[in-house]
Amino acid sequence: MSMSNRSQFGVILILIAFIISIAFSLNPEALLRGGYDLAIDGLVVSRTLMIIFSLYLLVKIGDLFINRKD
Repeated sequence: MSMSNRSQFGVILILIAFIISIAFSLNPEALLRGGYDLAIDGLVVSRTLMIIFSLYLLVKIGDLFINRKD
């Protein structure tokens, strides 16, 4: 049940991207520049993109585990 180093590295990179996208989804103020209150529309769009990207990464992780060669 051991994964190759290349597979482990791929899973780690996907998990790092997933954690970053979840962090931005939970803390959307990090996407705003200070003092720029008119960026709410951009915030909504960027938050939606982070949610879509997070779901894509979940599917990618699931695909890696389903198609994993033992």
